[in-house]
Amino acid sequence: MLRFLLLLSLALPAAAQTSDEVRAVVVLARHGVRAPIENETRSSAFNALPWPAWPVSPGTLTPHGVDALKRMGEFYRQRYSALLAGGCGSVSVDSTNTSRTIASAKATLSAVAPGCAIDVRTTLQQDPPTLDRARLADAIGGRMANQPAWFEHAFAAPLAEMHGVLTACNAGDKACAANKPDFRTTMLEAATAPTMSQPGAAHSNARLVPRDSRKESAVALGADFAENFLLQYVEGLPIAQVGWGRVPRPTLDRLMEMNTRYHDFILRTPYYAQLGGGPLAQLILKDLGDTTPRFYFLSAHDAQLTWLGGLLRIDWLVSDETFNATPPGSALVFELHHNRQTNADTVQAFFVAQTLDQIRNLTPLTGGERPSISPIYIPNCSGPAPTYACTLKDFAAVVADATKPQ
Repeated sequence: MLRFLLLLSLALPAAAQTSDEVRAVVVLARHGVRAPIENETRSSAFNALPWPAWPVSPGTLTPHGVDALKRMGEFYRQRYSALLAGGCGSVSVDSTNTSRTIASAKATLSAVAPGCAIDVRTTLQQDPPTLDRARLADAIGGRMANQPAWFEHAFAAPLAEMHGVLTACNAGDKACAANKPDFRTTMLEAATAPTMSQPGAAHSNARLVPRDSRKESAVALGADFAENFLLQYVEGLPIAQVGWGRVPRPTLDRLMEMNTRYHDFILRTPYYAQLGGGPLAQLILKDLGDTTPRFYFLSAHDAQLTWLGGLLRIDWLVSDETFNATPPGSALVFELHHNRQTNADTVQAFFVAQTLDQIRNLTPLTGGERPSISPIYIPNCSGPAPTYACTLKDFAAVVADATKPQ
């Protein structure tokens, strides 16, 4: 009898699964690997050796980034083969109006729906249009006791390590400019002053001045430099070139924790998260409620993923990085499941990301290796593990509550 009950219990999940079908999927994805931007180089004011050369202009998706995104597209195509059986009309794509997100959408969808000429609409907002920057500065400052210097002190160890990476000179290296300024105590002051929440104004006519942590946190620079090293790693640069040979993988992981913690802290500020994540949550809910089975792809930036995480109070963990990391090509995925026996609709959310080595090595993801998938618990909505499923009604209520005007 005990053996019969055990066999019955093992059979139930499979039986339940046969009555369950995915009716809609919304993928909110970060763009793929791109060349560093000015924020991540700071006009070479603080680095003793030149930054590596890239095959494309700053901020542009690289050919390697295209290939890595195609690997993710192949994974989506395999996972959602039944949903995509409807042909080209079963796919919809929206993007922010930047070249790297548009190119990322095209790269991913070329593998999701090969042969389809899919229109990439540029309807997603990149920055909240109604943002009150004075209110945001107060909201962020209030989270750090109105003491930005204390906030920097909390990151003293990784900031010191970053300064060492930037300014070290090898013996006999004629290209190395010694005695570079310390970014922890010096800043580039431009006509358009940066802020803690929006660091990195254009530095073409900037001058070096003592750092004012209320205008720009040193942690913002540390986070940006770490992102530069991450991009070098996932682009596949030789390890001897990543951080000038001074950023092996363990060091990269430590420095990127500073990056993720900084952006998580800033972007999850409730006022910022609601303005940035609110329209996304409402769009996701609308797409999940569409009566036409469809694969919706939203091509955006790491900020959009973090805003939405802050808005819905959700967290994730990938297999090889720190909490709430948003590596290139990663995504928040929302699946609408329909149970044919009970006629119930539920929402299951997860975070998906290639490991950094899978991006670096362009590892196929449809065989023995898969991306890291982190099921997400949505407060006031989710049921038990392992799927943490919400009813569609409860998910709608969570979105409505999170997006109420403050």
